[in-house]
Amino acid sequence: MSPRQVALCFLFRETESGSEVLLGMKKSGFGTGRIVTLGGGIELGETDAEAAVREVAEEAGVVVREANLTRLGLIRWHFPAKPTQDMVAAVFTAGEWTGDPAPSDEVDPHWYPVNDLPWTGMWEDAQHWLGHVIAGKPLDVTVTLNPDNQTVREVNFSSSVRK
Repeated sequence: MSPRQVALCFLFRETESGSEVLLGMKKSGFGTGRIVTLGGGIELGETDAEAAVREVAEEAGVVVREANLTRLGLIRWHFPAKPTQDMVAAVFTAGEWTGDPAPSDEVDPHWYPVNDLPWTGMWEDAQHWLGHVIAGKPLDVTVTLNPDNQTVREVNFSSSVRK
């Protein structure tokens, strides 16, 4: 079975107190109860960038243009105890959009200072790669989870990407 193809999009803004990233409490679907970024599955006939734009609109009610996306790379997740959850995510960032983030049926979005992220509410693996996203660095990482499908067994960065 092929891994599920998804697109993630991190929105960033500058405030008087510093940089912030838009994350949200997942209210339904995969990851319910965790703080996540905006994103989801790539639909048939859709590019990963189109999926990122659509997911941001669906989950937070804001409009990002494809031209304002920056592609950072890929994250691959392996769930050995439940391979049907394996995913490959195209990761994007954006600093421009229109509209104000608002809650949806899936996500309750909130701005977080990049230097004070809610790690305890996030997937454990984010601590390994989210710094790359915040810094705007290229990303090519594989995350393998333990049999509990929660904690991290291994994180491997591609040799072409510096950790």
